[in-house]
Amino acid sequence: MRGVIPAVILNSIATQLEKKGDRRPLYAHFDLIAGTSTGGLLALALAAPAEKTSLPLDSRFISYIYEQAEPSLSDKLFGRNPPNNLKGTLPFGIETGALEKLYLNHGKEIFPKNQGRIFSQIFTDKYDSEPLERYLKQTFGNLALSDAVVPLMLMTYDVANGRPFPLSSRDSHGYLFWEAGRATSAAPTYFKPAYLYDRQEETMQTLIDGGLIANNPALFAYAEAKKLYPNAKKFHILSISTASNDFAFSISGTGSGVIGWIDPAKGTPIQKIYAGSQLQAVDAIAPEIPDLSYTRIHGALGDQIRLDSTSPSALAMMQEKALQIYRDNDEKISDYVDMLKRRNTFDQLTLGPKEVEILPSGPNRMLPEPPDEDNPAIRAAGLSSYYSYLSRLNIDDEDNSEDTEGVSP
Repeated sequence: MRGVIPAVILNSIATQLEKKGDRRPLYAHFDLIAGTSTGGLLALALAAPAEKTSLPLDSRFISYIYEQAEPSLSDKLFGRNPPNNLKGTLPFGIETGALEKLYLNHGKEIFPKNQGRIFSQIFTDKYDSEPLERYLKQTFGNLALSDAVVPLMLMTYDVANGRPFPLSSRDSHGYLFWEAGRATSAAPTYFKPAYLYDRQEETMQTLIDGGLIANNPALFAYAEAKKLYPNAKKFHILSISTASNDFAFSISGTGSGVIGWIDPAKGTPIQKIYAGSQLQAVDAIAPEIPDLSYTRIHGALGDQIRLDSTSPSALAMMQEKALQIYRDNDEKISDYVDMLKRRNTFDQLTLGPKEVEILPSGPNRMLPEPPDEDNPAIRAAGLSSYYSYLSRLNIDDEDNSEDTEGVSP
């Protein structure tokens, strides 16, 4: 449930981009989207071809992608810019405002209240995994991981062989979206492991929550990006946390024994110290990597909130804390947003059709032709995403001048 926090922050980033005139889908600004556990579920929602899921579609804006043609001899002689060829469109993405609603609307369905299971939890998992699996199947259907609209990676852990087990769209082994979501969120003691069939190796894998090895998957994402883009000179990572509190444990007397370290009344000290120190290790190492620019958005949660807390007060507190974390990191986020806005290459994306005739969710009306490719703004940026909902439906509005400014270079 703590995914509410990065969900609110992601929507705030998308809103800031839109206010600055950048109407491209949020996923399109990234070369790789990675996540662990609840962050993995958000990564799936962002990277899925939304029209093939039950997720709310953001179809307000169409982004046309152009490729500059090779200059002809006459272009070179007369110093003319060659024409740009329309390659296609960016596929619609999820409505980012709906990300937090995925938790608000489905939290109690996935984490139902326990009824007389306190003692039984010693011997079995806290929750039945069937509601989670059902939700993931309803959301993603049989969508293959390899169909992600942008490179995707989720962290899991292979308990049978004792090793990290990233699930990636680059090397998907035939896994499906819902299977990846089930595996990355299989938190020990909460859900049983995910038993997935590897369609490439023709073997069964026993996978659990990737938080065991990578609560913050930034370094694994960096390693994946190096494989995807071996010629890149600089990598930029935006890492958004689910917020936490540093955990300190005073050791005295018998408190350092086995019972003291695992005592639930003390917050299960060994588990909290391990999780916190793992996050601190990534934050310490990532900034020291020469070709990596690491932007971490993190904050304290305040009162302790359980991972499976679905009460209205807990959810409201997480929403409030998310906005506070966003405000506290406003300068870092603004700088990153400005960098995203300057982005104008999209080689890593699978493009949609060149002609988009009907809005997926809206009136059955023909859309106007793509913008003039001879426009200098389009030629400079290689992209036009400035058509607003009104202009694409040929509806006049006196205050739509911002929609025709294009994307800054």
